[in-house]
Amino acid sequence: MSEEPSVQEIVVRDIRMPFGSMVVFMVKWAIAAIPALIILVVIAALISVVAGGFLGSLAAFRPSQARSRAEPASSSPPRTGAINESAQAAYLGRVVVRNLKVGKSVLGESGVFGEVKNTGERTLKEVEITIYCLGRDGEAIFEKTYHPVLVSELSFGDASQPLKPGYSRGFGVKLDDAPSEWAKKVSVRVTRVEFQ
Repeated sequence: MSEEPSVQEIVVRDIRMPFGSMVVFMVKWAIAAIPALIILVVIAALISVVAGGFLGSLAAFRPSQARSRAEPASSSPPRTGAINESAQAAYLGRVVVRNLKVGKSVLGESGVFGEVKNTGERTLKEVEITIYCLGRDGEAIFEKTYHPVLVSELSFGDASQPLKPGYSRGFGVKLDDAPSEWAKKVSVRVTRVEFQ
């Protein structure tokens, strides 16, 4: 009868190695961890793509979005955003630009000065105008947009106040960046409004 080899248990309590060797060991360990990290990132990306595709396909088949075959596509109600954009476009004619002058600012910079008046019945939190610099032939050669009214957390001064019905707001826009062909004549249009 042969004897089974005895099993001997070994417990490591401490590792003693010179400091320089330990630094080299840790640097090698860090370099060896880079490919493992890349593999983990690739696996996580694949899992997110698969999960996103699965959840997206579930969302596409929600019953609330399913449309009856008998229901015509045109019977769906118009989007609120589309109605609002249409109303804003129709309101552009109610904001009048007047008293336009091309001149110099207090600092001697070329610019255009004037005012916008809200002749409609809605209060506006944004008014955008586009200033067209005209050449000698009367054609636009440069344009610049400006907001004489812009109510937001980042705006300040008079422009940050809404424009009420019947109210006017003066503006001055620097045009030192206009090309040399500019004949010091402008055309100004209201290009966007937003209701409060």
